[in-house]
Amino acid sequence: MSMGMSSDGEELSYDDAWDRIAELAEDLVNHHDVSVAQRVEELLDWVDAVHKEGLGQLVEMIRAWRGEVFLENVAKEPVPGRLLAAYGLGITPEELGEEARKAVDAALAEIAPLVESHGGAIEVVDVADGVVKVRMHGTCDGCASSSATLTFGLEAELKKRWPDFRRLEEVDAATEVNPDTIDLKSFGPSGGASAVPEPQQPLIQIKGHEGR
Repeated sequence: MSMGMSSDGEELSYDDAWDRIAELAEDLVNHHDVSVAQRVEELLDWVDAVHKEGLGQLVEMIRAWRGEVFLENVAKEPVPGRLLAAYGLGITPEELGEEARKAVDAALAEIAPLVESHGGAIEVVDVADGVVKVRMHGTCDGCASSSATLTFGLEAELKKRWPDFRRLEEVDAATEVNPDTIDLKSFGPSGGASAVPEPQQPLIQIKGHEGR
């Protein structure tokens, strides 16, 4: 599949274009002018963050409208499939890579002693598309301080350990979501338009895509 012409007139396939992007990014972040290199690195970080969050919200909407078969077919396509894979999107919990499993387990292990010392426990309900859903048990269930524990504890650990992490959600056992009544206008963690998360790691996808 051809993506177009390079600056020297060479026709590039999608794979070649992807490699060329990585090559150019590598050259620019190693520019002899440190100020230029830093600005390029920041630019790539923000592009990366926007892509991850935008694609992530799109995948969540598709799932909410029972589009699992559609996602499976998209994942098989060379261009959109590779983009989704680059951010760990559109895969089932069973398909999560070892990196993601270890990151979530390690983050839980780090925060569990604090939660257990207060007579509580954290249950991981689902991990998909960079979103980790948990349920609080014991004395933590309904406790006002549990949100702080999740935000400043588990969420912080996940950000450090898992490049594809997007957000943490606490699931209320009494709340059931009916996909047929979901309002796309309010879809997302805060309803309506949501801010793009601050980039967590430099050049997550542009330099690291080959290892995924």
